[in-house]
Amino acid sequence: MFDMFQEQSETESYSSPNPSYSRVGSIYVVSIGGSLLVKAKPDWEMLQRFSEIISLLHSQGKRIVLVVGGGKIAREYVEAMKSIGANNFEQDLMGINITRANAFLVASSIMGAHKEVLVNVADAKKILDSGKIPVFGGLMPFFTTDAVGALLAEYLGGTFVNLTNVDGIYNADPRDYPDAHRFDEIGYDNLISLIQESGSKPGQNVVLDLACCMILKRSKILGAVMDGADLGNFSNFVNNLSFTGTLIKDIENETPVAESEKPKKSSKKKVLKKKSAYKKGSWRDEYETPDPRDIKF
Repeated sequence: MFDMFQEQSETESYSSPNPSYSRVGSIYVVSIGGSLLVKAKPDWEMLQRFSEIISLLHSQGKRIVLVVGGGKIAREYVEAMKSIGANNFEQDLMGINITRANAFLVASSIMGAHKEVLVNVADAKKILDSGKIPVFGGLMPFFTTDAVGALLAEYLGGTFVNLTNVDGIYNADPRDYPDAHRFDEIGYDNLISLIQESGSKPGQNVVLDLACCMILKRSKILGAVMDGADLGNFSNFVNNLSFTGTLIKDIENETPVAESEKPKKSSKKKVLKKKSAYKKGSWRDEYETPDPRDIKF
């Protein structure tokens, strides 16, 4: 599984105003942040809840592909590799290995999942056709697991779902800007503009990386970002019901983010209230200024 050189290698709610974006019957490529499932050690309670909801949706005929991130533990291993003099390529390989370890844990916990972590995008279709759930970790250096998820959604003609530790995409960091606005929906160009803007300063309100968003844009892939701790909300989305989060889609004549009103900054950090009894910790992991040599698995 870890051979790197294989050849094949209910709170607020939102309903999409555009019925043409019905989510019923689609393939759902779900990218879940590693920090939701593994903290200092595996979070068995969260893992069990996630496994149960995925198993239930699978039993209902939903076609699901999972991509599991590395989270904080992966970044700690990468930092350890850096401290012993490993180069960027070698650091990325370590991060990929940790994502695959997390993915193997997830695959092992879900009855209907294929028990081998896949390393080739093209294998996803035959596993889906066999009635199993394909599970992926990282694929290659300089490529986040969110980008892997977008690539799989592109290949399979599916919907991309990002389960993370924030409830959507904001126009500013809500910890610093009490009036920050969470987008119910956002177009590809505005999403990319937000990422480019956030890359110039510490802290970020966009949870996806540029490569992921460029893939979503080039094939007009429907995407969604939502709080991974609220699995009932995720189930609502898959079942084409109202959900809390941000829908990513093609929006004609969308007002550029740069022209929208900026929220006022507060001198005090905003403390976001927990929305679930299972929610632990801050609204997201600490985030540093994006660096092309520092891949967040």
